[in-house]
Amino acid sequence: MYAVIKVAGKQHRVEKGRWFLVDQPEEQDLSAEVLLVADGKTVKTGADAAKATVKLSKAGTVRIRGERSMKFRPKQGRTSKRTLGYRRTLVKVTCDSISL
Repeated sequence: MYAVIKVAGKQHRVEKGRWFLVDQPEEQDLSAEVLLVADGKTVKTGADAAKATVKLSKAGTVRIRGERSMKFRPKQGRTSKRTLGYRRTLVKVTCDSISL
């Protein structure tokens, strides 16, 4: 059984016991909007999927920094690249259960 949920403006495909990374500060609560729920035989979307619940928990205090973004500038005769200083803070989130 798996579900597609929307957390912090991004969609994630989750299964029970699997983890994923979210762009969200650790202080905020995790509210997930269920978009799709599928088990072996049926697929529920829309209002039927909204009745389902997905329990999420933060995996301890694991905070991961994302990679720095690279910026390429075209210059005559050579390639110039520069690393920008912004790195996203990602939080590791685990799916505890999916119930219909």
